[in-house]
Amino acid sequence: MKRLLPLLGVAAFVVTLTACGGGGGGGSSSATTNSVPTLTPGKLVVGFDVPAPAFWNGQLSGTTLKNPSGFEYGLALDVAHQLGISKSNVTFKRAPFATILLAGKKPYDFAMEETTITAQRAKVIGFSAPYFDANQGVLLGKGVTKPTSIADLKSLQTCAQAATTGLDWLQHKLRPTKQPRVYSASSNAAFDAVQSGACQALILDVPIIEAQNAKQPGVYAGVVGQIDTHEGYGAVFAKGSPLIPDVSKAINTLQSNGTISALTKKWFGYDPSKVPILK
Repeated sequence: MKRLLPLLGVAAFVVTLTACGGGGGGGSSSATTNSVPTLTPGKLVVGFDVPAPAFWNGQLSGTTLKNPSGFEYGLALDVAHQLGISKSNVTFKRAPFATILLAGKKPYDFAMEETTITAQRAKVIGFSAPYFDANQGVLLGKGVTKPTSIADLKSLQTCAQAATTGLDWLQHKLRPTKQPRVYSASSNAAFDAVQSGACQALILDVPIIEAQNAKQPGVYAGVVGQIDTHEGYGAVFAKGSPLIPDVSKAINTLQSNGTISALTKKWFGYDPSKVPILK
């Protein structure tokens, strides 16, 4: 649901973050609430947005979720544990995706919203080390001939969500013969367009469209391919947040100890290697 420009120079950027945050190790026993620079000492506020099937599940209630679950929900709690903050001291605050990309102060310590790390975004907001790999995928409408190459997409009526790297790829890489249709900051409108036939091929992150396809089986022609864009999701912070190194260290630890791998298997249940790469 979320990205914006190719990862130019991001490798160096992430290395810098990782160096700042340390390279794993150190669980909650080595962190205390007094040493972690959250907005409120001993407490953690995590930003989220919906719809985001499998990343954030639950019933929206005002600015929070009832009965929350999902990959990023679980990861946020695991990060909190690494920071020495108990589940009871973690709260979740809705932050519409378009707003988290803006410069300035944030009403949360960090947001987890399937946000691709890009060099351009990193000029105005902060990112943690990456916690999830995500190529762009192709969700096809029913009755549309299955593409077997990137070139096959050019003649289709494509669409994307606004302010995403999927849209950027369409506009600057694919350049289809028909103007891509762009939908609002919520992915719901784009999914509805594919279902109605207004959009033949939606370009969006593979895990997001896989989750949507699984949520509404038979509604679409399926996820028919992925485009290898080498993208990764990171937690979003206000630029220069002193919490970035701590969260990056926590994420690196959760990567190395297998926690993130277990969460991925639990919430997505598909093998990314089995989604054909379009060339």
